[in-house]
Amino acid sequence: MKKWIKKSFHRQLLFCFAVVALFPLLLFGVSLIQTMETKINSDYEKRVTEQAEQIDAGVLHLFKNFEETVESINANSKIVGQINEEDSWSKSKIYLQFYREVSGLREYAQVDLYDKTGKCIYTTAQGNAGTDLPVYWGILKAVEESEENLVLRRAEPNDKDILMYAAGKLLGKENTLEGYIVIGMRAENFEKLLYDNGNSKAEVAFLDTYWRMIFESGNLQTDKIREELMKGHKLLGVYRAGELLIEPLGNTGLYTVMACPSVFSTEVLNSMYSVLTVMLIISILLCVGVASHVGRNMTRPVERMNTAMRTLQEGDLTVRIASDREDELGQMSRNFNIMANELEQNVQEKIEKQKELNASHIAMMQAQLNPHFLYNTLDTMKWVAKANHIPEIATMAAGLAKILRTSISKRQFICLREELELVNCYVDIQKIRFNDKFSYSVEMEEGLEDCVIPKLIIQPIVENSVLHGLKESEEGNIHVRITGKTGVLCIEVTDDGCGAPDDLMEAINHRRQEQLVGHIGVSNVDTIIRLTYGEEYGIYMEKSDGNIQTTKDGKESGGTRVTLRLPVRREKA
Repeated sequence: MKKWIKKSFHRQLLFCFAVVALFPLLLFGVSLIQTMETKINSDYEKRVTEQAEQIDAGVLHLFKNFEETVESINANSKIVGQINEEDSWSKSKIYLQFYREVSGLREYAQVDLYDKTGKCIYTTAQGNAGTDLPVYWGILKAVEESEENLVLRRAEPNDKDILMYAAGKLLGKENTLEGYIVIGMRAENFEKLLYDNGNSKAEVAFLDTYWRMIFESGNLQTDKIREELMKGHKLLGVYRAGELLIEPLGNTGLYTVMACPSVFSTEVLNSMYSVLTVMLIISILLCVGVASHVGRNMTRPVERMNTAMRTLQEGDLTVRIASDREDELGQMSRNFNIMANELEQNVQEKIEKQKELNASHIAMMQAQLNPHFLYNTLDTMKWVAKANHIPEIATMAAGLAKILRTSISKRQFICLREELELVNCYVDIQKIRFNDKFSYSVEMEEGLEDCVIPKLIIQPIVENSVLHGLKESEEGNIHVRITGKTGVLCIEVTDDGCGAPDDLMEAINHRRQEQLVGHIGVSNVDTIIRLTYGEEYGIYMEKSDGNIQTTKDGKESGGTRVTLRLPVRREKA
């Protein structure tokens, strides 16, 4: 047998492949399946348990927020003391207080405020007013009889789409009952709670104290689970027969049910062993084929080079061919690597040059921003000084100096707080110039002060509103509103002046630079934003809502809203 094998290179190669490939495959395959079964079952059980604990923690945290909200509303004397107020103005102020107290819960629940007769006074629900509740039974009765700060109770089937109530007392002076605070959760609230905790795809259900279903995500057959629990079966903990995890939800009296399917069933194990058998058969065939056609290894370097060239054509300049051959194929691989390396360097240099060009372009346009403003300001300062000899000149000079210092600074980006200070300096100067004929206000969402933006991009827009939008108005208003949602920073500058021409708004919105001659400020700001952040950002101009008027010739005119869209970038500490 040994001599017969040695007489043929192919038989030697086949024997070596069989020893090296088939034996380890069979040995390690069986060991791997058994190890995987033990390990994966253990890890999966641990993961499901951790996931259930995470869900429980999220729900308990929400219930804790419910309790804190009840305590906070009770501590608000304006709400408790004036719950039965009939004056509409006073009721609106009380509702504002109530709305602020429950602001953190509106995504997860509907919060209603009832007086002691069960009449719904205030609600966060949209549309119709809240539904009145009886005080002699149901959730309000349960709250009145309980000594706890918060009572959790499953909603009845006729309670519209509310699935669960969390309610507390509204206590006045000397702990007298003034009303009730009722928090209702719908199916979408439970779904959002699971989504926010990263468990949106989990099959979860919540049961009340009597094991009745409150909310169900998936197909857990909670009615069958309740029957088993009612019969006295011990299903708490990991119940492998039912493939469930049922645990008490803290001290709330509720229960969490979570699907815990078995990973390795008998069918799965049989399938894995079948796959191993197929792999052994395939390995035998491969050994025979490779031993018979060992010469094919000469084509592999060519195939690798062909694949690398296709990858390079698709734009991946990092592709390289690994080869230790000393023949012509090895030399071709090394030449390809040299060519790809030089091409990658050339492209990188081109990108760097383009970045420098963009930076120069931005710097040039920022240096050109608004020479008319500087000229008019200096001219106004001269005449104010000559005619009045008043201290306003100091205000104008200080504001102008601050703007000049920023404009000549090497910093291309400043935080939003600094930009608004520069706009305030500009507005103070123009108010002196135009004798306070316009008002200026800023509304900004909390936490956006440290956002980093290109310098001097808001001031040209405000200037456009002052010099063009309000030029024919005896008095006017300019309002700056700043929001930051979904990663986009929106800066809206709105005036109630004469309104921008339609052709100008059309040119700006469609970025027709050739039609923007004479509007260098708005055009440059849009160009700076696009070059800095990309074509999806920039300026959009439209008529402002509520200010459209009809002129004598029948055309519409009104205020203008200019919106600057930039990505939200925070200032690094």
